[in-house]
Amino acid sequence: MKMYNYIPMIFLFAIVVLLLTSCEQKEVMEYEGVDGIYFDVQWGPSHFDESRLARQHYTYVSFGSIEAEEAEITMKVGISGSIKDYDRPFRVEIVADSTNAIPEEEYTGFTEEQVIKAGENRTYITFKVFKTPRQTEDTVRIQFRIDPGEYFTLPFSEVGKVPGRENAEKQFATSEDPAVHNVFFNNILSRPAGWGANEYSAYFGTFSPDKYQYLMDVSGYTKAHFEQLSAMTQGGRGTKIRSIAIKDLQARFNKGYYRLQAGDADGWEEWMLERNGKMMWVPGITWWNEDTLPDELVKQYYKPQAKE
Repeated sequence: MKMYNYIPMIFLFAIVVLLLTSCEQKEVMEYEGVDGIYFDVQWGPSHFDESRLARQHYTYVSFGSIEAEEAEITMKVGISGSIKDYDRPFRVEIVADSTNAIPEEEYTGFTEEQVIKAGENRTYITFKVFKTPRQTEDTVRIQFRIDPGEYFTLPFSEVGKVPGRENAEKQFATSEDPAVHNVFFNNILSRPAGWGANEYSAYFGTFSPDKYQYLMDVSGYTKAHFEQLSAMTQGGRGTKIRSIAIKDLQARFNKGYYRLQAGDADGWEEWMLERNGKMMWVPGITWWNEDTLPDELVKQYYKPQAKE
């Protein structure tokens, strides 16, 4: 009986879509005939329509969340204007003062000379990046800039966006210039899916890269295991890992405790600490918590021997 109420809404929706589409087409049409070139890197599932994916300002590789020593990077470069029946070369340069990655050690395979082939409206630039020890604390960066050469221009650099294409949200502070693309990569451990939706887990306590690495070392489980939320919460894996950690941390504490009781002021060196200097802790340990400093326990348990 109330279906007629939806008819005006359908027409209104159609009008809005038509207006938005017209605006987008008008915006794009302003650049028809302009042989522009730009980075058109996109993220998303492979089955998604590329035209509906946002343009990304950067590419990020987190070696801390994957089991790999290297990763292949693919950067799409798109063009505006007409497709030609001949090859059109251009160059992509690495911006030295905005790059701290070490050639051949942290990346390889990049070629400056690129080309939009005859009959094509895009090309893909590929190279490899590698995990190195310093990346456990530092994020490495490579910045690329397009040199359009004689066949192209950079019309979108002036407006900071590609007409008709959404710009994605940024995790890193980067330029929105479509002629520039940044690649970031590090080996900083990030909270895995199996840790839960929040920084605090009932199994492991508050997340930190140090604790995550310790739990993998002591239990033998890998990043791939920690990424499996269902196995962690429903399969009993979280309970098992916590039990292993409790046993190990308590054993380390006991060694230090007995040394302190015997008058050895350095007995605390047996204990496992995080990088912030606090005691490593997981739920289930009651002698200390995750905010406890070893000095507090030393004062409590150190028993200097009386001099004869």
